[in-house]
Amino acid sequence: MDQEFETHVLEINEEEIANKLRKLGAKEDSEVFQKRWVFNIGNTGESCKGEWIRLRQVGDKTELTYKNKSGKGMSETEEIEVEVSDFEKTAKLLSKLNCNGLYYQENKRRMFKLDGIEFTIDSWPMIPTYLEVEADNEEKVKEGIKLLGLEGKDSGHLGTLTIYKKYGIDLHSIKELKFE
Repeated sequence: MDQEFETHVLEINEEEIANKLRKLGAKEDSEVFQKRWVFNIGNTGESCKGEWIRLRQVGDKTELTYKNKSGKGMSETEEIEVEVSDFEKTAKLLSKLNCNGLYYQENKRRMFKLDGIEFTIDSWPMIPTYLEVEADNEEKVKEGIKLLGLEGKDSGHLGTLTIYKKYGIDLHSIKELKFE
């Protein structure tokens, strides 16, 4: 089983973080536009209850991911991901398999890599930009936070739904979340 070790730091200064990462020698990828469908599993018509499928296009790459969030801890999300070749056809296939497309979402992402740690600056419609720090273990994630001097900032293992909720927005009530 693949585990995710990540945390999020809210309301960051995007350029300040990017400059710190560059000075530390992080490898920077180009900013990418992402689009995704979030599907529930089964034909319940209900919102995802800790378990869902995400179909995401990142630049020219399309990924299909099963996610099961069993708790709130840094390592409590099971993730199984495969690459697929066609975003639209995969969405259509999933809908034929009793997976209902619940939400369409867009965001912009800048990624940096340093010593086995991924730093992702995420921009989403309607909320301030935030940082995701991910690595293959909890200690590396904490090291990444410390490298940027972000200890004590508003952070935690927060999903997108929880982050929106912090700003008084019910993400499940927004069927299409797009940049204007």
